[in-house]
Amino acid sequence: MARMIPPKIHPEVKSAAERRVFDWIRDAQGTEDWICLHSLGLSEHESKRRAEIDFLLLTRIGVFVLEVKGGRVARENGVWKFTNRYGKTDTKSEGPFDQASGAMFGLEKRVREKFDSGDRRQHRLLYGFGVITPDCPLADMLGTEADRRQLYDRDSFKTANQSIKTFIEELAQYWRERSSLGDNPGRYAPTEKDLELLSAFLRGDFDRVPSMGAIADAATHQMHALESEQYQVLDALEKYPNPRLIVQGGAGTGKTLLAAEISRREANTTDGDVLLLCFNRVLAGVLRKNVTSRGRGTVVVNSIHAVLHALIEGSEVEAEFEASKAGLDHAEIFNRLMPEFALHALMTKNCPQYKSLVIDEAQDMLSRPMLDVLDALVVGGLKNGRWWFFCDRNNQASVFGVYEDEALFLLIPIGVAVLLPTNRRNTIQIATETEIKTLPQFPPAATVDGIPVKTDWYKKPADQRQLLSTTLKKLLNEEISPHQISVLSCRKAEDSCASQFRDFQLATIDEGNAWKVGSKLLNQVTACSVSSFKGLENDFIILTDVDELSPDWWRGVVYVGMSRARIGLYVFINQKLEPLCDERQRDWLRKQVTE
Repeated sequence: MARMIPPKIHPEVKSAAERRVFDWIRDAQGTEDWICLHSLGLSEHESKRRAEIDFLLLTRIGVFVLEVKGGRVARENGVWKFTNRYGKTDTKSEGPFDQASGAMFGLEKRVREKFDSGDRRQHRLLYGFGVITPDCPLADMLGTEADRRQLYDRDSFKTANQSIKTFIEELAQYWRERSSLGDNPGRYAPTEKDLELLSAFLRGDFDRVPSMGAIADAATHQMHALESEQYQVLDALEKYPNPRLIVQGGAGTGKTLLAAEISRREANTTDGDVLLLCFNRVLAGVLRKNVTSRGRGTVVVNSIHAVLHALIEGSEVEAEFEASKAGLDHAEIFNRLMPEFALHALMTKNCPQYKSLVIDEAQDMLSRPMLDVLDALVVGGLKNGRWWFFCDRNNQASVFGVYEDEALFLLIPIGVAVLLPTNRRNTIQIATETEIKTLPQFPPAATVDGIPVKTDWYKKPADQRQLLSTTLKKLLNEEISPHQISVLSCRKAEDSCASQFRDFQLATIDEGNAWKVGSKLLNQVTACSVSSFKGLENDFIILTDVDELSPDWWRGVVYVGMSRARIGLYVFINQKLEPLCDERQRDWLRKQVTE
């Protein structure tokens, strides 16, 4: 395997073609003496103020500049056209071979200047350039511009089954032949010392630690790319239609995204209204702002509380309901009383039915009384109607609303269960730390690498406020924009760390501004309780007021809070829990060894 510098592809590289070539070179067999520098910036170039080499390969058979062009490449009337995967076409008079040639001569110039008074052997090394087009064949367009051995295109590895190592060997042979025919023959094959000198000299041009902002941009780009895979689930549902689905997945698997898109598609294709329900009224406001239909039907978005309240209000049973609430706590009112009276109201009021029912956060409203209400709201009832239930049976089940296994088991025989297995929101580090601390039963696997989770410990409220101030200063100094940061509390807003925090102005999240969270429309650091932020997300989450981890309610709240972070996660935990966290870390490590 080749030695890659840096060992991982740079976060700012968006090209899928460059990522593929990076893997080819890194994994090539018999290349242990190769050194590959990636995305090398050159301040000296024969015709440009600054250029970039996609890959600079330092080998014992030569030093090679490799230009990578992804997508479709074409040349018409001397003009080069480069079309990316999104269909955008750029035109240039300079082709990829000219670009590689210019970069190579710029590189040679820098090397000559560096070693002018020292090791002049570096002036006589064998240099060359080549072009790689992994997405399209290019041999037919070469003409007299380049030799076939300078090109590694799609046909090279797909049709001819040529390895990247063989390509480099043939490229070296071509440049040896060119060197022997020139006015200045006698180029040297680099020694191991030559390669080390060159790599040490050039490394500073590109092997830099990216800012936190650059890492966030790169990871977010990967997250968005992964989200396109979720739309394949939608396409599969339309290709093999079943109008009754129970979609299960942990935090970050894309349930809300899919619920919103299914609602749009249902409304766009047939007449009648679609009811999109969720538990959190703040999330309902966000969905209402973002889910629109341009078709024949309408998407009606609401929280389950609002629906139950609207059914009872103005009905014959409203007065009895108000009288029955006396002395009951909120959970008893929501879980038992409201569904019971809403069902009675449905029998006495002329309420419209919806052609389709889409339920997000279904784990918070899965009870027999709730199912009876939902059964009456959809055309055909739950047995014959069109519905989608999106739920997470992990720690958040029954923490915020009501969840009964019996209710889920009633749905399974009349619907089809679908599993979303992959965490599309969190980085591997965030997903792993969430699993360690909160012990979810069905943790979905994350796929995007990121930065470590930072855990800090506090003894008293003043400690937390100091930690919050330090963390915010660090993030903002690292080029993170204020809108990318949300401060969450496991406690009610009025009892939270943020409520006593004065070092920065924090914007409180509510129903009116929640849809702006994470965007420049609300360019402030935001603050909220975990319960109000449920269903939302942001790039960087600072989770405060973690005073317990053992009771189910606390594990559920911490699970939801930690899993809101896309890129960076900072958790402030009461110091009394440090032994418990250490124990869970050890248990998790033992589990990895035994599985």
